[in-house]
Amino acid sequence: MTACIILAAGQGKRMKSPLPKVVHQVLGVPMVIRVVRQAVEAGLDSPVVVVGHSRESVIPILEQEGASWALQEEQLGTAHAVTCGLKDVSAESVMILLGDVPLLKSCTISELEESRRKAGAAIAVLSTCPPDPSGYGRIIREGDLLRAIVEDSDCTRRQLEIGEINTGLMSFDGGVLPELLGEIRTDNDQGEYYLTDAVSIAMSRGMPCIAVLAEDHREVSGVNNRVQLACATENLRKQVLDAHMIRGVNIPDPGGVWIEESVEIGTGVSIGRSVRLSGMTVIGDNCIVGDGSILIGSDVAPGAVIEPYTVTGWKAAR
Repeated sequence: MTACIILAAGQGKRMKSPLPKVVHQVLGVPMVIRVVRQAVEAGLDSPVVVVGHSRESVIPILEQEGASWALQEEQLGTAHAVTCGLKDVSAESVMILLGDVPLLKSCTISELEESRRKAGAAIAVLSTCPPDPSGYGRIIREGDLLRAIVEDSDCTRRQLEIGEINTGLMSFDGGVLPELLGEIRTDNDQGEYYLTDAVSIAMSRGMPCIAVLAEDHREVSGVNNRVQLACATENLRKQVLDAHMIRGVNIPDPGGVWIEESVEIGTGVSIGRSVRLSGMTVIGDNCIVGDGSILIGSDVAPGAVIEPYTVTGWKAAR
């Protein structure tokens, strides 16, 4: 059994929003729900989402999805959040995910877990190489073996040249995780319990740790502000459009077209400029959707022609 704890208790002050960061939407779906769905798709058992700040805004969304949650009353650091999530969890393996990494794929989650098991490691840390690694903890490795995670402020000049960084996504041997958490202390500038300290504790006890490299840094990047939120949404929007066009949907001007993942589109369909298709919309075969149309939760019969600037389902969606 592989359990999953998703950390989503923080406020996300850089979002400049009254809402907690993880409920902001990426292509129509709250970030934390995207992570929950990918964890389930990867075969992880009953993900537990750790909530805290503005939990009254997060819990209803989780319950609507059927996801379990645990409360971190005080935000005392990532290791403390994991401890809160572990209260009702007992598993052979424990995956730690973050609620603000909306583009994470289930195959990457599975690869991280499988790599740890294959190596017989106590911990596997997911890493990546972004264009600008400044501000992130650097991965110090020997082959696949992880030797250290050095925070940016503590790096030597040579270590600052390392491009591989810690994403914060981790897989643990469930048998040793509670023991490691119990050894973590708050002797740092923030006075918090840092989950990354578990790596140095494990290594000091001779427990092997590994780093697993994610090739696409965009997939494993966290969202911390409005600019990053827009970038994540744009990346996913383009992926969805590309997939439809590869299947034969005609979208002559994809730059202004918004199609959510929940939308189904048949063959021989043509989508005009500045179109939005949202919710459980179904477009039958050989349809034409005119410029500027907004269809939300709509069922379009095969062969139908949707006149330009048609709007359906808007009031219901609001």
